[in-house]
Amino acid sequence: MKDTKKCYECKQEFLKDSMVAYCSAAATTSHWYCPSCLQKKQERDRFSEKVCSIFGIKKPTPQIWTERKRLQNKYGYTDNVIIDCLEYIYHIKGYKVLRESLCLVTPTMIDEMMTYKRGNVMKGSTFARAMEMNTTEYVVPAQGIKENKRELLDPEDFLDD
Repeated sequence: MKDTKKCYECKQEFLKDSMVAYCSAAATTSHWYCPSCLQKKQERDRFSEKVCSIFGIKKPTPQIWTERKRLQNKYGYTDNVIIDCLEYIYHIKGYKVLRESLCLVTPTMIDEMMTYKRGNVMKGSTFARAMEMNTTEYVVPAQGIKENKRELLDPEDFLDD
């Protein structure tokens, strides 16, 4: 029996033990991936899922994939940075979606998003430090627990004589 499998993405042979069968949400069959290709595939699937939820589409258009590749090659942005920027643009700043495109993901918008995120992290850490310093412990004394005593009623007491 063959102890190797071929990676669906890079087409190289690997030992069965190092391969993983993976099926994305839109796929009907699973494929075997090596660890590095599996990570890339999962990142693409997460990107696709987030873009679809932001733009309200079933699957990303070829234009979105081309723009994603351009942003990664030209500026070195990761999928997470692109998604964070899209969420900042459409959810925080409140821009309306006019078309499904990554054209608003620019270096200036990325800088705005990073500044916004840093500000929120600083606010959150300041709030967390304040909460740590002002911890108050409340102890509620246990009081006698009353038991629910049920009285059995005699049905004849309710009859008119």
